[in-house]
Amino acid sequence: MTPQLRLVQSQRQTLAMTPQLMQAIKLLQMSNLELEAAVREEVDQNPLLTLAARADTRPAPRGDGRITAKREVSRDFMNDPMSAVAERTSLSTHCHRESVGLGFTPEESGIASYLINSLDEDGRLDEDVVEAALQALGVSRSVVENTLTRLQTIEPAGLFARSLEECLALQLADRGALCAVAKCVLANLQILAKRDVKRMADLAGCSEADVLAVAARIRTLDPRPGRTFDTTPVQIMEPDVIVQPLGNGGFKVILDTQRLPKVLIDSEYHAEITSCGAGPATSFANQCMRSAHWLTRSLDQRARTIVKVASAIVTRQRAFFEGKAQHVSPLTLREIAEDIGMHESTVSRVVSNKALTSPRGVFPFRAFFAVAIDAADGSVSADSVRAKIRFLVESETVASVRSDDEIVKTLKDSGIVIARRTVAKYREAMNIPSSVERRRMARHGGFSSSAGRR
Repeated sequence: MTPQLRLVQSQRQTLAMTPQLMQAIKLLQMSNLELEAAVREEVDQNPLLTLAARADTRPAPRGDGRITAKREVSRDFMNDPMSAVAERTSLSTHCHRESVGLGFTPEESGIASYLINSLDEDGRLDEDVVEAALQALGVSRSVVENTLTRLQTIEPAGLFARSLEECLALQLADRGALCAVAKCVLANLQILAKRDVKRMADLAGCSEADVLAVAARIRTLDPRPGRTFDTTPVQIMEPDVIVQPLGNGGFKVILDTQRLPKVLIDSEYHAEITSCGAGPATSFANQCMRSAHWLTRSLDQRARTIVKVASAIVTRQRAFFEGKAQHVSPLTLREIAEDIGMHESTVSRVVSNKALTSPRGVFPFRAFFAVAIDAADGSVSADSVRAKIRFLVESETVASVRSDDEIVKTLKDSGIVIARRTVAKYREAMNIPSSVERRRMARHGGFSSSAGRR
């Protein structure tokens, strides 16, 4: 049979990722701060758009000063939220300022500047910094070491150390607590980390009580004193949604519009341009008008979608918001998507970089989605199981330290079925030592539940 070619006409629907649709998707997953920046960029490119200031919603005047006026309004609205946060003094500035009072000679001042500029963010120096200074500056070893010793007197104690041990030793010396036992403990921090108190006491030639006392002092020290001067901007979680309790026991979910940009479309300016008839200017103006309308529709759709998702979350987690449950209930993105009739990927974009504020505090949307674990009376969240594990550990005594297997059995008796490896995973994630280490610490009086929270 000879094959034949035919033309067949058919209809089908496809979803085309147009630039406008891609823009809407990007806007949906942006935080408020990212949204402000994106909208501002769009306003700068579109002469028909204006950002309304909070106190003045009038559009910018047309004419020669149009773009300038628009940008002035935009600046008023786009105030940097971090401008209200006081910038902390940098570590380098602090050390240079403090070194002035140490009475350095010109030669020593050059060495001090070199050492200050060599500090890492923790406030420490490399172990070979003295050798590096000798090669770079061509000075004597004694002068470098003397300068370093004097720099180590700068507060807070522990700066300019060349190792963790030296950092802790400087802080103990500042407190007048750098005794022989402390020096031995600092020289054997690995043994201390394993909580082998007996071996440490044998090395130091002292009692186990002396070792525990030194260990207690070391836990109060700061291994990273330079972080006090970290100038990294503080990450502020700004809520997108406000959850307000109602008198009838329900909740009202509203969008926080304080930080949202309000976009105005100048229809008069568009009419003025298009009144001149067809031409490049009219075509450009019409294109700008379409883009402006699409942006405003996308912003409106974004706002309604966020409120819809937040309302579904509050409904599902009502017991948590009412204070009747300490932890959130198990919840998935698919369940929220089914509740509001949207695709799961849309919900995923909404919960990204979003937060809500409620009487119980400020929480990211992601915090309300918890893995479900089977229980006798239904399912519980992983956060709830972790809290139960911590409670069991905190309630231990010297004679009743529970192994992971015993924790599994206790949870099973309360209706929660969980594998031993899952208990171990949760315990390690909470920095809770193993049962062997907890027993050893309990025998020597060095274990407390706070050790697992550091």
